This record gives sequence, C-alpha cells and structure tokens, in this order.
Amino acid sequence: MTEEATAIRDRLVRWTEAVASGDRQGILTGHADDLLMFDFPDTVRGLEAYDRTWAFFDDSRRGPVTFAPRDIQVMAGDDVGFATCEIHCDGTTAGSFDLRLTVCLKKREGDWVVIHEHHSVPTTDERLIGPDAQR
Repeated sequence: MTEEATAIRDRLVRWTEAVASGDRQGILTGHADDLLMFDFPDTVRGLEAYDRTWAFFDDSRRGPVTFAPRDIQVMAGDDVGFATCEIHCDGTTAGSFDLRLTVCLKKREGDWVVIHEHHSVPTTDERLIGPDAQR
C-alpha cells in the first residue's frame, strides 16, 4: 500500500473509532467544510449539517457501540483518493446491521480531507432486486 493510501486508510479507521466511542470532534475531523454526503435517507451539504446528522445516531445509543470496518479498499493519487468498506454497526436502537461506505478525499494543504461520503444499506425491496442478485 502506498504512503498516500495508508494515510487515507488510517483516517478512515480513526473515523470509525470516533463513531464507536461517541467522539463528535473525532467524527468531524478530516471532513471538508463543503462536504457532500449521501446518507439514508437524506442528502447532506456542509460540515454543520453533517454534524447535526450525528445527533440522531448519538441519541440512539444503547450502551457500547460497535462500528467496525472490514474489507477496506483504498485508491490514492497525488491529490485525490477513494476508500470503500463495509461497516458492522451494533449498540443502537436500530439493532445489529451492516452498511456500506464510500468516501472521496482531496488533499488540501497537505492533509487528506473527506469531500464526499456515501452510506448505503442493501435493499430488501423486491422491486429493486434483479433475478441474479446474491442473497
């Protein structure tokens, strides 16, 4: 893994650790002021709006929270990078579930910052599942 890819991977892991521990400042660290996030169910624009989305998550905590990434994949150029992973979440009112994460980062002033974050969950809506879907 390149030095740039390692830096992105480390940022992602620190973010998941901050989510699990409820460290709001750690969650926000490394995110751009002009962040765009596709979250379920909304589109979120800007760091202040992103911060507000975490109030719902924090209010749903029911003891220790697991927010564990797996299968982290990173691609990094000189000033743009992407990372994907699956995350297992548990310890909230939503119960145990898995989500998918994609982040796009841009190098600004020598530091990798998240400019786009996308969360998704697999669908169970039969209208959207083709005959070749793996279940």
